[in-house]
Order: sequence, then C-alpha cells, then structure tokens
Amino acid sequence: MVINPTKTVNELITALPYIIDIEDGRKIYHSWRVAILSGLCAKGPVGPGELKYIFYAALLHDIGGVGFPIHIIHYLKRNDKISHNILLSHPIVGAQLVSNIPQMNPAAKIILDHHEWINGHGYPRAKFGDSISFGSQVIRIADSIDIFLQTTRTRTLKQLKDKMSPNIDKEYSKDLFHRAFRILEKDRFFYKILPRKNVPLIFKEIHEEIGLLKIPAKIDAVGKTLEFVAQIVDMKHPFTSGHSLRVSRYAMAIALAMSLGHDEVTRIRWAGLLHDIGKLSVSRHILDKPTTLNHEEYQKIQKHAHQTFVIMNMIPSLRDIALIAAAHHERFDGSGYPFSLSKEGIPRSARILALCDAFDAMTSNRPYRKPLTFEEACREIKKMSGTQFDPEIINYALPVFRSSGF
Repeated sequence: MVINPTKTVNELITALPYIIDIEDGRKIYHSWRVAILSGLCAKGPVGPGELKYIFYAALLHDIGGVGFPIHIIHYLKRNDKISHNILLSHPIVGAQLVSNIPQMNPAAKIILDHHEWINGHGYPRAKFGDSISFGSQVIRIADSIDIFLQTTRTRTLKQLKDKMSPNIDKEYSKDLFHRAFRILEKDRFFYKILPRKNVPLIFKEIHEEIGLLKIPAKIDAVGKTLEFVAQIVDMKHPFTSGHSLRVSRYAMAIALAMSLGHDEVTRIRWAGLLHDIGKLSVSRHILDKPTTLNHEEYQKIQKHAHQTFVIMNMIPSLRDIALIAAAHHERFDGSGYPFSLSKEGIPRSARILALCDAFDAMTSNRPYRKPLTFEEACREIKKMSGTQFDPEIINYALPVFRSSGF
C-alpha cells in the first residue's frame, strides 16, 4: 500500500473543517472562508512557510469547539455569561489537539491565541499588542469578518465596515483592518466570497496557490493524523470518548491474531479510527438522548454509516478503506446497513470492525444503560454468531477481548 504522507495529511486537514461546518445538512463553510481571508491577508507580510502555517491554523482554528451543543458561530455573537464560559476553553483544546499532528506545532501556537485582542481583553491568555503573533491577529480579523457574514444580515461591504469599525485598535489593529478591507474591495472580492456556493472554488484556488504542508515520510504522520481525527469524532458525543481508538486497537489485535498481511492490518487500523466520522453530521441532541430513540431518530443515527462512506470518498488517498469503514453496521446474515451486504460480500476487515464496534459499545457507558463486563459482552457476541457476526472471526476475537486492557 503506497501512501503519500504529505498528500494524505493535507487532504485530511482540508476535509475535516468542511465536514464539521455542516449543520443540519446546511454547508456553512466558516473555516474555509476564514482560511481564505487569512491566507490573503497574510500573503506578502510573511514568507511561504509561515503563510502555510497561518492558512492551516485558520482551517483548524475552531476544532476545539466540536463538542459544543451547537455550532460555535452561534455563540460568538452572543453576549451572555454562558456563551463566554463555553468559549473560553476552545482555543486551548484546539491547540492541544492540533499539536498532535506531525509538523503542526507552529499552527497550534497560532490557534491558541486566535481569540486574543490587541487591547488585552481577549482570551484565553489576555495577551495584547505585538505579544500576539501576526498569524493569530490575522485569524482574529478573518474570523470576525465571517462571523458577521454568518450571523447578521450584512450584505454590502459598507455595512460590514460600519459594523466592524468600532473594534479598531481594540480587537484588531487599524493597519490590519485596512489591509483586510483592501482585499475585500479589490475586484469586488467581497461580493464573490459572500455567496456560500462560491466558497469551494475560491478555497481551491487559494489552497493551490499557498501549497501543501510538507510531511516527512519517515514518521507515521498518517496514523497520527487519523488518531487526531478520531479524537475530534469522539468529542462530538462525550459518551463515546476513546471509542474510535479502542475499536481500531481491538481490530488491529484481531487482525494480527489472524496473521493478516501488513497492508490489511494497516487498512483495518485506519478504518477503525474513521469508522464513525459520519457521526459528525448527526445532531448532538440525538447522540446525547438519555432515553430510547424513536423511529425517526434511529433512522438519522443509521445514516451515519453511509455518511462515513461519502466522507471517506472525499479523501482521495483513503478511498480504498471507505467501504471497510462504512460497513461496520453490516450483519453477517444480510440484515444490516447501509448496503445490506452479507457473509463474504462484507469485506473481511469490515466484519472485524463490526465485531469490535459492538464489543466496545456493549462494554462502554451509555446514557440509557450501564456497561456489560467483558465476559458478559463475550457471551452476547457468541449468541450472535452466524447472524450478526462472522463465526470464524469470533473464534479469533474472543481471546483478544478477554485479555485486552485498552
């Protein structure tokens, strides 16, 4: 299996904020638009290397807010204590998460300070003036511009300028304010980027101009980045904290017990980390519901498996594992979803994942029930041999489950 780490990691970092910015089926494009504006504002004052870090920090600037009950943009223009308390931690959480991606420490530092104001009234560290990095200041004004566009009826450049002017030399400097608005004025760029439907093409052009962040081939950058994505996925639903990583580890252990080849073990590991990525499109009020789901809610939950397939196919380097990741709710007897596959029609790697996903669900706490012990879960799995699960894989899996300490 030949993988280009630079291409794969860049594809993941680009796709993740797009996915997170889908709210009730509506594409918000907040992070992509902030990245566009940040890239254009930073171009010139900084060199190509620093420009890339600012651009990627802008893409991931709100990653620490994935676990919020509603999308972060709905908090940023509210002036109440609850919103303030919720928002305070997200730059810290985001910086911590992004620092786990190889080569991304400079971007993590920029993310940490992207809510600092030059007058010292920002957060989380109350920094002021030039003690705030240029990259963080750029993201601050780009973020503010898009928040006004997303949450108000601002439809002209003059309206935007009038609304943002009072925060000159408070939230952002006069020089940066005028630089941003020169960019928006040039060739009527404001009116090109205002319609959401135009954002993907503009983003593609800016991204290609800025270029990819070089990732060394000698480190497991893809694996580390996928673990980062798995953390983001599990943040969406607190009761599944660590679920994706555990499923990946169970599956890898079973694959090794079955003496599968290196490439298949790797595909299983990666698919395990991403198998629930489709849940990023599911509403938190359904994921967190403390009682049994009704029929409509259950159908929405079921759609996450197909969404995983759709999302994985958006990442060209990982299309080979799209079906493996998406088929983790297929059943051996053909009664599963999303494709109603059965027996050997389900990829072997997906049959392994299905077993690991169910085992971890049984042995983890949920709002509506207590966890089973490992032994109780193993007994339940044996009962479903030949119906839900592949009997041959169960024979390899049970000793792994009984002895695992993940």
